Amino acid sequence: MPISIHRTTSSNSHRTLNSFIQSTFSRASSPDSKAPIISAAKPIEEETLPKYSPNTFYAAKIGDKLNDRYEVIAKLGYGMTATVWLAKDLHASPGPGSRKYVTIKINVNTLSDDFLKGRREIARKLMVTNPKHPGYKHVRFMLDTFSIKTKHGVHLCIVYDVLREPLDECQAKFSHGVFGSDKLRKLLPSLLKGLDYMHSECHVVHTDLKPDNIMMGLGDDPNAVLDKFAAHQHANPPARKTPDSRDGHIIYKSSSDLLLVGENDKGNSITDAVLASAKITDIGLAEWGDQGPQHKAIQSNAFTCPEVLLGSGWSYPADIWNLGAMMWDLIEMQGLFDHINTAPGKYHANEHLALMICLLGPPPKELLDRGLKTCNYFDYDQETQEYIFKFPKLVDKYKANISWDCALTHMQGENKESFIDFAKKMLAWVPEERWTAAQLLDHPWLQTRPGNVTCTCQDYEEASKTLARSADTDTDLGTERRSHGSSSMYSDAQSQMGFESPKQGISKRSTATSLMSMDGMKSNLPSLVVTPSK
Repeated sequence: MPISIHRTTSSNSHRTLNSFIQSTFSRASSPDSKAPIISAAKPIEEETLPKYSPNTFYAAKIGDKLNDRYEVIAKLGYGMTATVWLAKDLHASPGPGSRKYVTIKINVNTLSDDFLKGRREIARKLMVTNPKHPGYKHVRFMLDTFSIKTKHGVHLCIVYDVLREPLDECQAKFSHGVFGSDKLRKLLPSLLKGLDYMHSECHVVHTDLKPDNIMMGLGDDPNAVLDKFAAHQHANPPARKTPDSRDGHIIYKSSSDLLLVGENDKGNSITDAVLASAKITDIGLAEWGDQGPQHKAIQSNAFTCPEVLLGSGWSYPADIWNLGAMMWDLIEMQGLFDHINTAPGKYHANEHLALMICLLGPPPKELLDRGLKTCNYFDYDQETQEYIFKFPKLVDKYKANISWDCALTHMQGENKESFIDFAKKMLAWVPEERWTAAQLLDHPWLQTRPGNVTCTCQDYEEASKTLARSADTDTDLGTERRSHGSSSMYSDAQSQMGFESPKQGISKRSTATSLMSMDGMKSNLPSLVVTPSK
């Protein structure tokens, strides 16, 4: 049943950190707060979103006690359908190792019951299926849910563990904003294990992997980090915009970096342990992976896979393509397909397909045969039984600018060759020919130590066990950061898909792959014609 919220007050005589943590942050929300005040005429945070309405977003305040359990400390972020808050769990068990803090995603009151039902079912599946799986610690799941009822509607609240910054903000802390090979080798096993858990154990497709949906852990002692952050928030209340009417919202500025405890403190360094504890977050667009063919639009424009563009039916391999394309944003600081404009309203699928043809060669006929949208991009010659790309000038335009070799400038030698082979296992035309997450974990590039020394299988198993014991923390900020193009909006509570769960056997290489050299596409590729397989 929906519950009401309660506001609490604290005595000004409480000065110690311990008493502060037990207090209700009245200083931060009181009229005489030292917090900077933002002009009421200036839209900030969620007010800047299209179609924003104060009647649909919940007006949380620092110091609120939600569900008689969670005391609001700070605003962490906002998105199209929610705001996210750091809170203290008043029911947490005392002593080391307890979870003193949580994040709470407070959804808008316009989400449909079917939507919420579908999200809860998927979230519960992720939470209960197999806690012993190595990928369990690398996927976010909800800890609790409750509802808040107001005169404008009901807001579903979802409780998660607390995580650090998203991957795109983490990346900005590296030299020149680029992941080195060694850092990427620490990060990718976490993500692949998480995907293996989602795909093989839970039969869920994420559908929207991108840097702001991957978040870092807080290290070995999250409570110590968050105690420090909470004290800093109390001493330095965040800027806010005061309401201009009795029913108006107080809009707080988000405090997105949980390690920012001083003006010149940029947070702890991104250690290997932090990267190894990364989690896949935000299942707001996730779909079931075992209920029939699925053709609805998914993924951000920059990461859209061929089977989505062609309408040939997608499933678990869509996430693998997504991750493979995303690697370029991390290691090169630019997308693999950045030669085209992926911004909403400026993105054109025919240009994207032309780039894929330049990189991978013509798509196999078996993929085009089952594409519901193939006719939009290819003509079919009944006499020769060949598919011909309708936009050859686009291929001529891009073919000199994209190749595997040219697309990878921050690696050299054997390391580069091995990484390209790793990427090709993820970026194949035919979905069934991509390696699964479990198979990719065994690829030699991930098993290479600094200095290009490959570890033994026994060493790798020990490393895998270490990664599996990484910190178990999570949150879902849902904030609007670097855009990779619009993600398709969710419409149905559950999806219909027709792919089996990933198997361990490695499938044959794509016929398109055979057209490629290590340096990229051969200059003398045949005309953009796809002929039947013999």
